[in-house]
Amino acid sequence: MSFGTQPEARRPPESEEEDPADIELPLISDSISSSIGEDDDLMTRPQAWNLYTSHFLSTWNVRTYEFAAIIFTAAAYPDTLVATSIRGIVRALASILFSSSVGRWVDHSPDRLKTLLCTISINRTAVISASALWYFIVEPKNDSHARALAASEGSAALLRGAIFTLILALGILEGLSASGNMLSMERDWVVTAASPVGQPYDLTHLNSSMRRIDLICKLIAPILISVIVSATNIKIGVLVVGFMSAGSWAVEFWCARRVWLRNPRLRALKAVDVSASASAAAPEPGARNLLSRTAHGLQRYADDFRKYFTSTVWIPSLSLAFLHISALTYSATFITYLLAVGFSLDLITVARAAGSVVEISSTVVTPVGVSYLGKAKNHGRTHHDRARENEEEASTALLEESPEEELQATTETGLERLGLWGLSFQLINLIPVVFALWSLSPPPTPHLLLSRLLTPLTTSRPLLAFTLFFFLSISRLGLWVFDLTTQQLTQTMTSPSHRSSFTGVEYSLVSVFELSLHVITMVLHRPDQFRWIAMASLGAVALSTVAYAAWVAKMRGHLVHWERIGIGKGGMC
Repeated sequence: MSFGTQPEARRPPESEEEDPADIELPLISDSISSSIGEDDDLMTRPQAWNLYTSHFLSTWNVRTYEFAAIIFTAAAYPDTLVATSIRGIVRALASILFSSSVGRWVDHSPDRLKTLLCTISINRTAVISASALWYFIVEPKNDSHARALAASEGSAALLRGAIFTLILALGILEGLSASGNMLSMERDWVVTAASPVGQPYDLTHLNSSMRRIDLICKLIAPILISVIVSATNIKIGVLVVGFMSAGSWAVEFWCARRVWLRNPRLRALKAVDVSASASAAAPEPGARNLLSRTAHGLQRYADDFRKYFTSTVWIPSLSLAFLHISALTYSATFITYLLAVGFSLDLITVARAAGSVVEISSTVVTPVGVSYLGKAKNHGRTHHDRARENEEEASTALLEESPEEELQATTETGLERLGLWGLSFQLINLIPVVFALWSLSPPPTPHLLLSRLLTPLTTSRPLLAFTLFFFLSISRLGLWVFDLTTQQLTQTMTSPSHRSSFTGVEYSLVSVFELSLHVITMVLHRPDQFRWIAMASLGAVALSTVAYAAWVAKMRGHLVHWERIGIGKGGMC
């Protein structure tokens, strides 16, 4: 495995040989900076807004159903958490098993429009069908007679269980199609349609805008569903979710098709990796038994992971996925703990909204930060500069980087640096959060130094609440800056024919770590034990930071400009 320590191996990333017969085909998707200077390669404002609209409708429906399904499950099974746990485990296992396959399918589908529309259709069909089934098993809170009757009748309970099982199956389709839609849009459409670096709609700005849409939907969708259910009843909420998904279907199709028609790079068929497609094909006709097919599927699954861990950028991706094992976020687990130790729901809701605003601000900070930190004049020579100097010394002037390649190198440098700043910012701001959580449930015999540190917090509840929520909220800025920079690094530093399958493996790992967190919280389930979960979460963030910092040091040849702080002159910089 190579970390890309040699600058020459950094660009172009793992690209395949170009067939001379395909030179005249508009396969510009294989390179973000291809054909710079042609008007057709610049994304226009109408294209961008149609792209944003299509992405908004997809994300809005996903976020709406994601939150609504939690409410519907609680309404269908009000006196137990078993149904909610089963649904969470089923979705996590489905993601672990099939996300890489979904990514491989996106990579191997040559027609981008058909791929995207297929994910939209499956998602809408699953949501509409599930909504129809939810309608028959949810009961309004004030309908106590119907709830008691349903609980007392064995046949009704059996029917309810059968319907819920169908909903779980549709939930798997909904989750995987949502992942496929995200992979198709973020790892294929956006990368292909983006303007060259430095233009108004380049990849950095498109990524930031798309993530801003996602975070806004994540903030507003749950609030809207909660208001609708509170103002009416749960059955009306089910109908609203179903009709909302059906009503946006045609509009999303129309917007996506308009972008596709106006962008020649999107219309061009993808150059699919023939060897990968052959390995992913069905087994030979003689091997039709279930065992052979299972073995073939496991082989493809293992091959996806092998390609993931041999990629140049697997460490940033794994560092991002590993952050999902942290409980220091406004998740259901953390909110349940806060309610158990006496914080009001109103205070938690306000703090969560403040955290969402901070998250959205990361989409504004990231383009500016990438531009600033990528400027060599502000940060000394980069490994790209050293590579070019070596080429000049070898009298290979014809191999000097073009201005476009220089811009791409500058952008990658800014992404690496800003990602490290973001992850470090998150780690530093989570330290006071852990102190606050320890003060909520201190150990029986705390250490003398720890007691002195925690005394100001334990004696002032307002100060404790401020420390906890303020630092947790602003830590979200660092998290989403790191998320955005890592997303673009994986977009540009993986082979175009493996982008989606790479991210599919990342999604699988995210689900593994989320499932691990659920297991940990089941073992350490008492509120007074949450301080250990908080400490382990801080350790997970620290481990991600160290791993990413080591990767940046490998890529850049240094991590700190020692000469700028008076320790050395030149050195590794």
